[in-house]
Amino acid sequence: MRLETWDLHRLSPRRELRFALLAAMETCWVYAILAFFAARPNLRAVSPLALFVAYWLALLAGRTLPRFKRRWTILQFAAIGIGLLTLSVVVRVEIYPSAALFDFTWLPRYLSAVSNFSSGPSAEFLATLGVLYVFTRGLGFGQRPLTLWFIGFQFRLGIVAFFGLFLLAGFIGSYDAAPVIFVYFVLGLLAIALARMDEMGSNLPLAPRWAVNLLAAVALVMALGLGMLQILTLESADALVRLFAPLAAIVSGLFFLILIPLALVAGWLVELLRPLLTGLGNLGQMLNNLVPPGTEEALRQAQPDLALLNLLLPILKVLGIIAIVVGIGYLMARALNRRMEQIEEETYVREALGADEASAVLRDARVKKARARRRASIAAESIRRIYAALVARAADAGLPRRSAETPYEFLPRLEQHWPQETEQIRAITDAYVAVHYAERDLGREQVNRVREAWQEVEKRIKQ
Repeated sequence: MRLETWDLHRLSPRRELRFALLAAMETCWVYAILAFFAARPNLRAVSPLALFVAYWLALLAGRTLPRFKRRWTILQFAAIGIGLLTLSVVVRVEIYPSAALFDFTWLPRYLSAVSNFSSGPSAEFLATLGVLYVFTRGLGFGQRPLTLWFIGFQFRLGIVAFFGLFLLAGFIGSYDAAPVIFVYFVLGLLAIALARMDEMGSNLPLAPRWAVNLLAAVALVMALGLGMLQILTLESADALVRLFAPLAAIVSGLFFLILIPLALVAGWLVELLRPLLTGLGNLGQMLNNLVPPGTEEALRQAQPDLALLNLLLPILKVLGIIAIVVGIGYLMARALNRRMEQIEEETYVREALGADEASAVLRDARVKKARARRRASIAAESIRRIYAALVARAADAGLPRRSAETPYEFLPRLEQHWPQETEQIRAITDAYVAVHYAERDLGREQVNRVREAWQEVEKRIKQ
């Protein structure tokens, strides 16, 4: 079994911090929802620390498992095994803390509680749901580039989740999530500020200056928000209403002044259309006179019993309305999904080819590192462009890269399409993952080998 080892000296602390902030940020709103449903006697939610650990382990699994040179099916079973092990440990520590270390008698009780819904959801069920959800999300985000757009989207998703939680609490029961929301905003703004700094090409080292810039941006936004909360209150809104109350008479007078000419125009239109409506009424009477007498009674007697039709008509109307609503929702979701796929594709292209020329010029103006570091950046850019060219050639050959498909997920399809160039395609993919996700510096010989591999693949494609 081959495993591409990690170089601890080349790990990016900023990237690891972004992963940790993403896990903590999403743990907040997941924990708030679980705590809301667990707000009953003899029922408690799993702790946020357990959810964070499960999310973090999923991120590690999502980043580590693709490094094993095994079939994708085996890696999927390994991920399922890690998830079940994480779930069992969390349930054992959180729900059954008094059980002995090697005592597994709690397992039948756990399975019985999860499958029993006679008295509502149990603590075991909520813990299982929460851990599996965060583990699935973390596993899917393990190899995603944590760009500013992605972090911002997840932050907005959490806000929508909190808003839905407040609406649900207003109908079912009260729940105070203010502390969790405050922590969520602090973590989310930290993650967004860090992603913004990295996207702008900031080269500040991990030092007090770097931390001051990051925390100052978050503190400024939080201070502005808290300041606006002191102003935009119910008391201030009531004071504004009383302040502008004298304007109500003026606005109502202007409204009536507008209604008077509109009423005159409406009366003129009615008088203008009256002869036309009268003529249509006379035409209807003439058509009724053309029908022979007794025809209406004969038609009434010939009609069958419409009781069944009267019963089905309301049902058909409801089904028709539901079909219209579902159809409109489907069209909107399809349009939104198409836009999301377009944004995802643009994000991946931007990640593959690097930033645009303006950002490159800005980064070059700020770069003051050694010449070896600049050569490493050029080598990484060359690898990214080679992989982007490979993806473009594959798309032209009828093998496009799917939305949100990682390089190692795309690799088996490339190898199946060009089986004679398996080694070259794998070498290009490994090099791209090393420089793009692991942020490793490749030597000149490795870059030359990748270029030679791409030349061989390109010759095969052109044939």
